[in-house]
Amino acid sequence: MKIRSIILGMALLLVSGIAQAGEAQKPSAPDAPKGDTANGKQLYMSDGCWQCHGTVGQGARTGPTLINPLPYAAYINQLRAPVREMPPYEAKLLSDQEAADIYAFMKTFPAPPDYKTIKLLQVD
Repeated sequence: MKIRSIILGMALLLVSGIAQAGEAQKPSAPDAPKGDTANGKQLYMSDGCWQCHGTVGQGARTGPTLINPLPYAAYINQLRAPVREMPPYEAKLLSDQEAADIYAFMKTFPAPPDYKTIKLLQVD
C-alpha cells in the first residue's frame, strides 16, 4: 500500500511538471501594436466600419458592438477571415498598421451608461 502511494505521488508530480512545462511553452497572445487613434478614426469612417458598427462602436442590426473590443489577436483573425457576414479586410486592402490604428480607435469607444442612471428608464 505504501509503495502504491509513492508511485501515485510520483505520477502526480510528473503530470504536474509536464502541465507546467506546457504552460510555459504556450505562446502568449500578441499585444496590439501601437496604433494612431486619429488615423484609426479616419480609417474607421472612410472604410465604412461605422456603417455596420455605429459611429462609436455601439453596433447595429448589421454589425455587433465594438465597445470593449476582442483581444487583438481575435480582432485580426475576425478582420482578415470573418466568421460573420463581414467582408474580409486582407492585408492588401488594410495594412497591419492601419488595422492597429483602427483597433486603437476602437479602444477609445465609451462604455454605455449604467441603465440605472437613465431618467427615461426610471419608474416613479
